[in-house]
Amino acid sequence: MDDQRLHSVKFYRDMYEIFRYNPSQTPPIRLFNVSGVAVQGGECLAASCAVRIMPPPLAGRAAYSCEVSTEGPKFKIARQTKHMTVVAMPEKDPEITGAPKLVSPGEQVVLNCTSAPSLPPAEINWYVDEEQQKTEQWQNTELSEPTSTGLQSSWRVLKLVVPTTASGILRVRCESLLVVEPPVVRDTITTITVHARTQLSKYVSNGGNQQYLQEIIFNLYVFWTFKVTLKFLLNL
Repeated sequence: MDDQRLHSVKFYRDMYEIFRYNPSQTPPIRLFNVSGVAVQGGECLAASCAVRIMPPPLAGRAAYSCEVSTEGPKFKIARQTKHMTVVAMPEKDPEITGAPKLVSPGEQVVLNCTSAPSLPPAEINWYVDEEQQKTEQWQNTELSEPTSTGLQSSWRVLKLVVPTTASGILRVRCESLLVVEPPVVRDTITTITVHARTQLSKYVSNGGNQQYLQEIIFNLYVFWTFKVTLKFLLNL
């Protein structure tokens, strides 16, 4: 303040005044409930002022400003602004469902990723071997109905066609992203094994274990018959 006399201290949320301290007025402090913000109180000491607020239960980013002005003849004004974002974090990592343990090249897999309720609701992104997947319009992030506190869960489907040249392990990652500042990211990973189209895998994937076993028994029987017949002929 140097040698200046204080005129007022004001707080703003965005462009709306929510608090005013003017020592020359009675009462010196006035509170303004605007824009859904509940101003719960405030006080001023010799060198500082404080205001207590309850932001609205909606996700969003708002600017809060403090303005200090002096009496004439100089009428100096000092102002500073900070930003605050209201966020409710998801309580756990997203969950992937529908992922098989074993697939064949060319096979189609439909996966679903669900994010826990949050505020704002999470955007969901899919990655296969760390390559982000572009999905059809109908596969965009879907949202649940908001709870009584405004939280919403979100989910997104991925239709994945296993490349015909793929083999080994596919690493599939689901990322839930809260688009705030700074961003909030949680993710989860599942792995899918891709096997080659061998005759054995064909039987196994078609549920033909019994047929495969019967063919083995038949081949062993033929071999045993041939061995017995050969032994009989050698003894003649």
